[in-house]
Amino acid sequence: MTHLQGSVLVLVVGTIVSFNGLLFRSAEDATPWEYLFFRGIGVTLIALPAMVIAIRRASGVTPRTQPIHVAAGIMLGLLNALFIVALDLTTVAFVLFTQTLSPVVAAYASWILVRERISRNAAIATAVSVLGVGVMVAGTITSGLSATSLVAFALPLFFGIYATLIRTADEIEPTVPVTIGGMTLIVCSTIVVSAQGGFNMPAQDALIGLIAGAAFLGIPLVMFNYAQRAVPSSETTLLLMAEVVLAPLWVWLFVDEQPEVTTLVGGAIILAAVAWLTVSSRPRRTVVSHP
Repeated sequence: MTHLQGSVLVLVVGTIVSFNGLLFRSAEDATPWEYLFFRGIGVTLIALPAMVIAIRRASGVTPRTQPIHVAAGIMLGLLNALFIVALDLTTVAFVLFTQTLSPVVAAYASWILVRERISRNAAIATAVSVLGVGVMVAGTITSGLSATSLVAFALPLFFGIYATLIRTADEIEPTVPVTIGGMTLIVCSTIVVSAQGGFNMPAQDALIGLIAGAAFLGIPLVMFNYAQRAVPSSETTLLLMAEVVLAPLWVWLFVDEQPEVTTLVGGAIILAAVAWLTVSSRPRRTVVSHP
């Protein structure tokens, strides 16, 4: 996979996962941890068979699992749990705003772990994107945020570390951390729901969780992990900001929640930065002149 192909694939992933906020809001009666349980099942139902198929096609031998693989999978599961919990505590706009810090965190994590320098283009696009998100949420974020909503600031930290772990892991089948992440969701949510008195949710909410986990998380995560091998962590986290732009638009289209003008203006700024980064990532062709 080339750098450009990986960049386009990450953009596709960002588009798919942008529906997750809408799906969670559609589950009206489920608690966050009940929703996470079925979300984890959906992820596992996709990732586990994909992992088995990939292993059989490769050599028929289960690859040696290293501590970094397990750490990446657990980090992925915790990241997804934190995302849903944060959505339950505060607004979607605030949660998405905190995610714009992911490129900065990923750049520092990559520099510390593998001494991977951030590119000049990624640094410029990151600054423009942060500006765009600031404009986008300027009309929606209020000053009355509770202390618990600050948990959302852990999202970019978790994602930056996860992205770097995936990129630095050697000889890893991309479906392995996704499978571990899905199982982590199942285990954690089962413990919390059991402590809260057990499951008590309608079948419709459970179905939404399954679909969200399988189609809007499991498949995109596998795609993202493949793309990570061709694109630096600081750039993948930036390209995934397509989710920040599109998520409010899906709410507008499907539940008639019209976004603020600032959301549209800021979204246009981010899209421009992401598009520029993708185009600038294309390798230049060398023209050879013949005598």
